[in-house]
Amino acid sequence: MKFLLLVPDGMADWRIEKLGNKTPLEVAEKLNIDFIAKEGSCGSALTVPKGFEPGSDVANLTILGVDVRKYYTGRGPIEALASGIKANLVFRCNLVKVSDVMLDYAGGRISDSEARKVIEHLNANKTFDFVKFYPGKSYRNLLAINKEFENDVKTFAPHDIQGKKISDFMPKGGKIAEILCELMEWSKEVLPLVTEKANMIWLWGGGKIPNFPKFQESWRVKGAMISEVDLLKGIANGLGMEFVEVEGLTGYVDTNYKGLVKATLKSLEKFDFVALHTEGIDEVSHEGDLEGKIEAIEIYDEEIVGKILDKADLEELKILILPDHPTPIELKTHVAESVPFAIYGYERDEVKSFSEFSCAKGRYGSINGLRLMNYFIRREKF
Repeated sequence: MKFLLLVPDGMADWRIEKLGNKTPLEVAEKLNIDFIAKEGSCGSALTVPKGFEPGSDVANLTILGVDVRKYYTGRGPIEALASGIKANLVFRCNLVKVSDVMLDYAGGRISDSEARKVIEHLNANKTFDFVKFYPGKSYRNLLAINKEFENDVKTFAPHDIQGKKISDFMPKGGKIAEILCELMEWSKEVLPLVTEKANMIWLWGGGKIPNFPKFQESWRVKGAMISEVDLLKGIANGLGMEFVEVEGLTGYVDTNYKGLVKATLKSLEKFDFVALHTEGIDEVSHEGDLEGKIEAIEIYDEEIVGKILDKADLEELKILILPDHPTPIELKTHVAESVPFAIYGYERDEVKSFSEFSCAKGRYGSINGLRLMNYFIRREKF
């Protein structure tokens, strides 16, 4: 038996007046995703526990059965696991575009090579000898702090404050907050010397390197992860899962879909459990692009789900599909609300299509996201 987890990041949404009070999922043509719902069983899962920010880190860990109340330390440290970075504290370091407000949390979708040049320049001119910048992918980079500080800082994700005054969302707290603020202000002088796309670094999501439970020990299956972002690579490394590299990935709607499908099918031959996480739908949601989101869902349905269904051995394959969190077009950011899910390969219920409201009427009803792997892999009785 094989298990495939499909996570189209940020696909869930709210009802939109322009769509006749329907969601993008309800109006998109998605025959393949609907097939999974129609031939499987559905429900709604809360993937962000109360009191946590609705980030992809928290949501994906919850989906994979990790209790973030016990193990979560921050987003930056998880991404550090992707590169083997060792430090006292690690923060996510976005390359952003600002005026007095947050204009672009993604730094004009700066290329990997240009971002690396920016990181090299920051390291060459840094003002603290106990900090080091590390390149990631595009605007997603890291800051490591190799000195003991109490991590009492409160930071804010840049994709949550688009169009808002940045002065209201600078790091707050003790000594570490002062250092982060100084680095961010300093970067406004440095970055324009290297790139026109970003003019500031934004530091957030920091903490100590976590120690996660191993996926295989928890669920008795050998797992692999495929994703476009270092966050999921870090989760995979932390859980002891194999991370499968795929060339030509952009983390956007123009990504290498063919390569993702090929890697998924090949990985299913080798591993019991494969997770495929894609980023494009979430990115257009952050941009507030309604038509782009509908199109992105349709592309995902055809180029990812459809191609997998066509080529996989469905007699041996169990499939779980769900977004990690909603990213409403209206807000352009994540919310801590339940997401629809469908499990194919076991019983069927009466749900005929995959959406936020139809899935809620399925046999699973509303569940804690931590239970998903129990129903999916262990097939616990509901």
